[in-house]
Amino acid sequence: MKKLNYLRFCFLIAGLLLAAGCSREDNNKRDVVAQVNTAMITSSELEEAIPQDITNEVKLALKRNLMEKWIEDEIFYQTAVEEGLTLTEKEKLQIQNYERSLLIKKFLENHLSDNFKILDQEIEDYYNVHKKEFTWDDEYVHIIHLVMDNDDAGIRTEIRGSKDLLDVIRKNFLDQQTTPERPIGDIGYQKLNEFPDEIVKRIKSMRTGNISGPLKTKYGYHYIQLLDRQNKGDTKELDLVRGEINMRIQLSKRNEAIENLKRELRPRFTIQTDLSKVSEP
Repeated sequence: MKKLNYLRFCFLIAGLLLAAGCSREDNNKRDVVAQVNTAMITSSELEEAIPQDITNEVKLALKRNLMEKWIEDEIFYQTAVEEGLTLTEKEKLQIQNYERSLLIKKFLENHLSDNFKILDQEIEDYYNVHKKEFTWDDEYVHIIHLVMDNDDAGIRTEIRGSKDLLDVIRKNFLDQQTTPERPIGDIGYQKLNEFPDEIVKRIKSMRTGNISGPLKTKYGYHYIQLLDRQNKGDTKELDLVRGEINMRIQLSKRNEAIENLKRELRPRFTIQTDLSKVSEP
């Protein structure tokens, strides 16, 4: 059975409690699965509180856990009420502020576009103006990598007759999964100093496009094709930062839309300020 991480479980608990509420007084509900005095939780409420992209076995186990957690919380809640415990003004304010933030979020979602269209020219213009912000913070290399447990003579011959290591990998190693410990395939740009010393030394001696190997380390037999090398401080190519620039422009346009909306609404309100009452701490 898959294990849910603790943080995700906490969010599910929170979602359940919001959906279920503190009490259920409708005794006509037919799908009640748990009851503590007059408070009830239904099967449909449990269903709404859990993700749908999980197996039935995991779903059933999660429903049971959530139900037990709801019972536990309801017992503690009802006992706290019986003992006369109440929230402080500060705690009530926290609830009000949370409700306020949810309403603001919903308002903005209703009045702002979910996705601002960004033109390619906008991205190029932004890149040209902010080039100095897109530099490599260390020495990076872009490589294709293959590691095997044994030095296979057939694979060695095929690689030596090829100019594309990735093509050899696709033909012979489709069933092998790449992992952080044993990366296979095009692994993109990586910091050079994060590779084992033997591989770092070999890469430094290679020319772009060349394939080198087999190189034996404690991890196995390695083949490497060097696609690119970037020194610390070099400017990143536009295609490497296009996604980041798109997000930056999206955020900028959203903030601009928020400012426009604020200017449009502000005249409808009477606003007074007294900066003399604002003192430094």
